[in-house]
Amino acid sequence: MLEKMIPRVYWSIENVELSEDMQNKLIKNFPQDYKKSKSAYNEASEKLKKLLNQLEKLQIIFLKTLLNDNDQTDTIVSSRVLFSRRFQSFTQENMFYWRVDPMLKLPGPVLLSTFFRLSFLLRELLSEELVDVNDLKIHPNIFYLENYNFFGIQRIGGTFSYLKNMYKEIIKSKLGLPSDSQNDDDIDTDMDDDVIEINSVAGFITILTRIIRNTEDRNANIHIADAVMNRILSFDLPTDKIHVFSVLLNNIMFLYHVASHRQLIEYVAFKKRLAELSIDYALVDYELKTTNENKDVLEHTLKDIEKKVCLSSRHIAWLKSLIFVATNEQILEWILMIISHTLKYCSDIEEELFRFVPHFYIDNLLGLAVLLPDYTNITQTFDDIIVGKKWLATLIAEILMKIVNDQRIINPKSREIITQGITLYLTHPKSIVLLQEVSEKSRLRAIKSIFKPMEREIWIKTNLILMLIWYGSGFAFRYTRPPHLKNKHVSTQGALEEIVFSNMGNVRPPATVLQNDIRKCIAYDKETASNFINNSLNYLNSAFSKFISLFHEIKDINGNNSFIISSEEMNKLKMCGKSFIDTVTVLRVIEMMIHFDRNNIIIDQEGSLGRVFQLICQILNRINASSSTFSHILASSLPYMECVHKFTILVATTGVLLSMLEGEINKKVSEENAERPSKISSIPEITDVLISDPNFNLSSLDFIILSENENDEPFSLNFYKTYINKEEFEKVGDMYQHLDWYMKRHKSMASSINEEDLCIICYSNKNSVTLIPCRHQCCKLCINHHILYSRVCFYCKGRIESVVDTNNLSTVIHDFGTEPPPLP
Repeated sequence: MLEKMIPRVYWSIENVELSEDMQNKLIKNFPQDYKKSKSAYNEASEKLKKLLNQLEKLQIIFLKTLLNDNDQTDTIVSSRVLFSRRFQSFTQENMFYWRVDPMLKLPGPVLLSTFFRLSFLLRELLSEELVDVNDLKIHPNIFYLENYNFFGIQRIGGTFSYLKNMYKEIIKSKLGLPSDSQNDDDIDTDMDDDVIEINSVAGFITILTRIIRNTEDRNANIHIADAVMNRILSFDLPTDKIHVFSVLLNNIMFLYHVASHRQLIEYVAFKKRLAELSIDYALVDYELKTTNENKDVLEHTLKDIEKKVCLSSRHIAWLKSLIFVATNEQILEWILMIISHTLKYCSDIEEELFRFVPHFYIDNLLGLAVLLPDYTNITQTFDDIIVGKKWLATLIAEILMKIVNDQRIINPKSREIITQGITLYLTHPKSIVLLQEVSEKSRLRAIKSIFKPMEREIWIKTNLILMLIWYGSGFAFRYTRPPHLKNKHVSTQGALEEIVFSNMGNVRPPATVLQNDIRKCIAYDKETASNFINNSLNYLNSAFSKFISLFHEIKDINGNNSFIISSEEMNKLKMCGKSFIDTVTVLRVIEMMIHFDRNNIIIDQEGSLGRVFQLICQILNRINASSSTFSHILASSLPYMECVHKFTILVATTGVLLSMLEGEINKKVSEENAERPSKISSIPEITDVLISDPNFNLSSLDFIILSENENDEPFSLNFYKTYINKEEFEKVGDMYQHLDWYMKRHKSMASSINEEDLCIICYSNKNSVTLIPCRHQCCKLCINHHILYSRVCFYCKGRIESVVDTNNLSTVIHDFGTEPPPLP
């Protein structure tokens, strides 16, 4: 059929993204015959479009008859009300059949056509019958009425049955029902404890099954079935225009969620498929023209590809005439506007009843926001979020920032989708501007919510947001792809943090507005910020420990060149890669937090300073000790290990060190003034803590000064000069020289200390604290580490009641009193 309507096909690689070399080679030699077919192809496509438009007009006329609102009587509702209730059953039925048996599901193209035609007509009717459609939203009452509950669909705040019982008094008050009245929608069947959606086809089938099975209660069950049918024609439910339009639109949203979005994604895949086939054709055709080898094979391959290209090209002509048209793009934009206004209104006005919003509203919000950019473009991709419609894109950004980590949203999928939306906004230069134009109130609320304690998986994903806000400001943190992945293909499948880590979007300026918001949140609530940084250190310790443990376990995987990897090994690889990503993400967040307010969240918090350096030293030492393993893993191309590389973790760690030592690095330090007086007290406080750590080894930072190596082994920052600017090289060079000079001073001064005055734990620092009541002594750094895990003396095992300054016993540093010891 399509071959008759589109006899001549056309395709091109001119709009396909290719390297400059490929463009010069392929486009120049692309067959001219197919370019000549362009006008005939477009003419046939336009003819097809006109025929389809005529068919669509007939469908609209038919639907308009079904949506007549002027034919009601005293006993029967109007056609529009009847259609809205039947449509509710239809959408429920389709979802039910899809879950039970895909063979019973209506074809996707039919459902998609229904979605577009019905949406088009509803938009027309709303414009005719309602004055204001610019702020159109779905009436929230339908979200918590039993009659409009979709069977098996989760709400953003939990299950419908739980929410209905939890907030039944609020619902009755909102609807104006007496507090002791029984909802007429609830019919007690006394058949089982599970909920039966009697207003849906799924529930009706269940009821009929039980009628056959339970002959003793046949009369009662028939009465129930009759009640279901009578309700469709009754006036029991509201029949005003606003309510009926809300019911219809709610079902439109559900239909898009169940079938339409997936079908559109499949159609977009046709675009991608045609582009891929066109490149394949051009490559084989070029090889056929430039070589004399395997001519027969190449000609056969070319004909085979040509058949596929012709078929795909004709499908694209049909899609361009029916699906990827401006009218449909406007409908999708309209639907997205309604979803946005509905979510905003419910979040602002509905208070606790916001929990009743179906999950698919959040799903549709992001799905459409990603689908709309260049919707009618033949090379549609999903790399960007909507930015062309600034007012709508700004509204979506406002909603996402308003509801991120909203305590009313407990559905894990909803929370993850919201995080994905903000992440997408943060990866594009235009959308990040829109995100920063959101009201300050919403921005600060979002940042504050991220700082609050939460579950580990959610915490990692929200930390991804903080990392992207810091993008462009961290040390050597301007790459869109890690250097080792620059010219490699990386899968776009996997968890959000895995995808973003491998591809951080487009080059963009730092999000300075959001960064200033973080500064404000830290200054406003120092305690929450300090707790957040402590939790971050806990997660860093956990993530890195897991990574380094698994890293050494997997080094022998595939060592015998076998292509078979067991499921257990695959799981280890996946967990190892994820732990590495988590480690780098948290390091970047810690770098940012310390840079913004080092004194309040680290220095003024007892033990935090030493803890930061303890973890940094651990990372530096373990990474340097694993050089051979890194080389092996990089060369082996193991799955899930693409992200693992020294560059990303070492530059992030270096960034933390620079943030910690900022203001203390003395650029004038050199061997020329080595003779100046040097006492331990003269060493800057933070530098002193770092070089006093027993695990600190200056050689672990040698990658800063090593010259460039051809194979990047041993690792050297000088190998990545295109990723690190001159100012950054100067900073790390000064830091290395600073630490080197003070390390030498520290060692010479430590050697002059009487051995009896040395801390018996680290044998590096002078005793500075005394434990009470046992009076054993050590340095302040070591006791700060010790009391994190124990309240007994490291020497005599007696209970520690307090820690005092050795030079002034009246100065209490820690007072535990009757405080119980920490859990082991």
